[in-house]
Amino acid sequence: MHEQVLLDGHVGPLQFWFQTGTNDETSDRNNNGIIDAIDDTLDLMKALKKVGYPKTAMKYVEVENGVHHPSTWAKVMPDFLKWAFN
Repeated sequence: MHEQVLLDGHVGPLQFWFQTGTNDETSDRNNNGIIDAIDDTLDLMKALKKVGYPKTAMKYVEVENGVHHPSTWAKVMPDFLKWAFN
């Protein structure tokens, strides 16, 4: 996805919500102490900034001890709804 964003380079009237949990997974392919789900999300945000999306077009939420499961998503749902629908 990162490459596609950089290759396309299109910037549209979009807003992005990104959410990760610190326990979404255990993989850390580059051995930097940060799980891949977080690393990849932050890298995608960097790619979006590089093609011209402003930081204000992106919201990143990292849930401490959050897992890839509806129980974690439910914790951030109220904030997401406020963000999405003002």
